[in-house]
Amino acid sequence: MAKAVQQFTLGIDVSKHELIIHGWESGEYTTLSNEPDAIRSWLSSLVGPVRLAVEPTSTYHVEIVDQAHAHGHAVYLVNPRQLAHYRESVNLRHKSDPDDAWLLARFLDKEAEELRRFAPQSRQAQALWTLLKRRAVVVRARTQLQQSLRELQLAHQGVMTQFKRLIARIDQRIKALISKLGWQDDYRRCLSVPGLGPVNAAALVCAFNRGSFAGSDAFVAYLGLDVRRRESGLFKGKRKLSKRGEPELRRLLYCAAKPARCHPHFNHYHRAQINKGYSKIAANVILARKLARIAFALMTRKQTFNKQL
Repeated sequence: MAKAVQQFTLGIDVSKHELIIHGWESGEYTTLSNEPDAIRSWLSSLVGPVRLAVEPTSTYHVEIVDQAHAHGHAVYLVNPRQLAHYRESVNLRHKSDPDDAWLLARFLDKEAEELRRFAPQSRQAQALWTLLKRRAVVVRARTQLQQSLRELQLAHQGVMTQFKRLIARIDQRIKALISKLGWQDDYRRCLSVPGLGPVNAAALVCAFNRGSFAGSDAFVAYLGLDVRRRESGLFKGKRKLSKRGEPELRRLLYCAAKPARCHPHFNHYHRAQINKGYSKIAANVILARKLARIAFALMTRKQTFNKQL
């Protein structure tokens, strides 16, 4: 009878300059330079099936993730918010890089069946997602600077013009990448939905193509717009968004809810939520979730929104 091959579980804490690696089975720690050659050499030394858990950190995790996947290892990206809750659940009172590596290894060992294995996108798709996030950074910086300069009563029109030109260049690159990726049809389908502009549509198309979703519920959960309930016995806690997805996606959809209310159907839907007792903010979130479901349905069914309904 053939002997079963042992699978090794690794947790990797990532920083700009180094990787802290914890082997769950061996209990050993390894410190590795976060450089391509060092990573390549270390991965080549691994024997047997290996699975790795990594917490995404800016772009510092990209090299280890890409190389590990290329070597045929199973890679899992762990949501930072989810890992923070897991830290509390196991009563890990200290936080350090080795502690994080240990926690990632334990999380993967215990929860692997509930996690989705990492599947890399093309370089162009990754570049599109990076542009969307960088655009959000520029928009936030423009807003903060505009408010600060206005309070000081300083002229800032020239600075704002430069920001406008920068955002316009980013938008052009986003559209160009959508064209290169062959996602123009889905992009136009999203644009047909009232309230969804070019940036909203690009973000939804990018999210739609980042994974395989069983249905609109799974897509909404990926966006972090699903509702989390907390109830026990007679206690009825407030329902809150899970917020497990990318914050920028939720922000864009929330922003899209306001112009969407100009459409009679969506205006009626929004008012109905307020009549149920929801606040205006909650009603906007509910409408944003509806827009996400509609966009998912249109892209799945290859249809365009009928504005006459």
